[in-house]
Amino acid sequence: MKKIFLSISTIATALSAYSQEIMPEQNILYGTNQMNGTARFQSLSGAMGALGADASAVSINPAGSGMFNYNHFSVSGEYMFNKNNNTYYNHNNSSKENSFYLPNLSAFFTVDKLRDEGVTKVNFGFTYQTMKRFDNYNFTSGNTNQSAVNYFLNHANTGYNGSAIPLDFVQTMPNETVGDLYDFLNGEAYGFSAQQAMLAYQGFLINDLANGYESNMAPGNYYQENISYSSGHQSKLTGNLGLEINKKIYLGANLNIHFTDHLRNTSFYEENTDNISTGVKRYEFNNSTYTYGNGFSFQIGGIAKVTEQLRLGLAYESPTWNKLQDEFSQSLYSDYYDNNNQLQLANVNPNLITLFDTYKVVTPGSFTGSLAYVFGKNGLISFDYQYKDYSKTKYSDNVGSFAILNDYYKNELKAVNDIRVGAEYRINQVSLRAGYRYANSPYKNEQMIGDLNSVSAGIGYSYGTSRLDLGYAFAHQPIKEYPLSSGIPQAANIKTKTNSINLTYTVNF
Repeated sequence: MKKIFLSISTIATALSAYSQEIMPEQNILYGTNQMNGTARFQSLSGAMGALGADASAVSINPAGSGMFNYNHFSVSGEYMFNKNNNTYYNHNNSSKENSFYLPNLSAFFTVDKLRDEGVTKVNFGFTYQTMKRFDNYNFTSGNTNQSAVNYFLNHANTGYNGSAIPLDFVQTMPNETVGDLYDFLNGEAYGFSAQQAMLAYQGFLINDLANGYESNMAPGNYYQENISYSSGHQSKLTGNLGLEINKKIYLGANLNIHFTDHLRNTSFYEENTDNISTGVKRYEFNNSTYTYGNGFSFQIGGIAKVTEQLRLGLAYESPTWNKLQDEFSQSLYSDYYDNNNQLQLANVNPNLITLFDTYKVVTPGSFTGSLAYVFGKNGLISFDYQYKDYSKTKYSDNVGSFAILNDYYKNELKAVNDIRVGAEYRINQVSLRAGYRYANSPYKNEQMIGDLNSVSAGIGYSYGTSRLDLGYAFAHQPIKEYPLSSGIPQAANIKTKTNSINLTYTVNF
């Protein structure tokens, strides 16, 4: 754990030489998908790569659209409920967040009976699918004897290419506001570290020395709490083409446009709980990051009906080439004792939103192999295996500032084996479903992010040309999260539990 924390701190400091602070786990967040989509897809834990004839199944294997026999329309609504149980310095907390959204809206059209042999069917369609929801609220708190002012000291004493930030970068000139200085530092090399040092200096958290800076936080015991709230989504708009060949082979391709919209706000609070009369009593450090942009990927796949019962599928999804941009803002408030031992308030708020230059993120592609066995009209069992190598993650910009971050991904991350199993049993018009999903951690050292386990269940009722499906999924994955990128040796242990309920209406016409 210490090795990982030191690596993260090194990356954060190195990136600050050029731009904003990007934490390594951010790409893990953007590179993973929840099993969102139709209720049937969710009920089977996404194990539909060889089944097809479902809008969300087409997002796994595009050949699945070739199995539609009629024009097809589906729309889904989903309620998601997150609960986080946290442990930070042996102190336990829990927090909750819920949201409602539309995970799927799809339409497919079929051209049937082209000929008796060769290409016997051509289908095409469009689908909009939410791949991931970011809605989450997390609260952690605990007591320690190590102040997080070390975060600001790290930037102040080493953030200028290994040296201390110049004093001119933390002190305002006559008629210059904190906002003016903060904006000026945006254009300077190592500007992010200089901004962190400036906020702390203006908030009396640190003092200048002859050759650096020292903490103004009196020794003692400290109560710390961190509140983080995130919202937004990752989604994709897909254009699909599917073919049926000799009514046994199905081929398909997807062209995907990806959308990212992610807002994350954090508020870190620290208070010296000892009876002091000098230095800083308490402070609050706020950060807001809004990330948005779009990307592109493609998929190809095939499904073979080996027999009427047995189906095999294979699909490839290319890397996703994203172009993202960040809007960033910070503020700091502190209570400190002046030279007369009187408690004063420092309000260090630049009131400035920084728009950073766009950068590119390439998230890894994947291969999916699928097998399904259909028991006539009685039901089915399905199995999917997906391989995705997260060490292939790449960040880039016009000045090559992400080399250290990319080396971190290459050395610390690994491939994820995503296994999904689903089963369905039919009783006349009623379909009963269940599924299970397991995905190992993308980290070689699994302490940062643990393995994902998920179970699901659902029920569907067919009205003939239309169908109503209800699905439920529960997912659990432990993670570790540092409130700040450096200065805090202890991570919060977070056990995240997600419950999702999905309702889908489908009509064939």
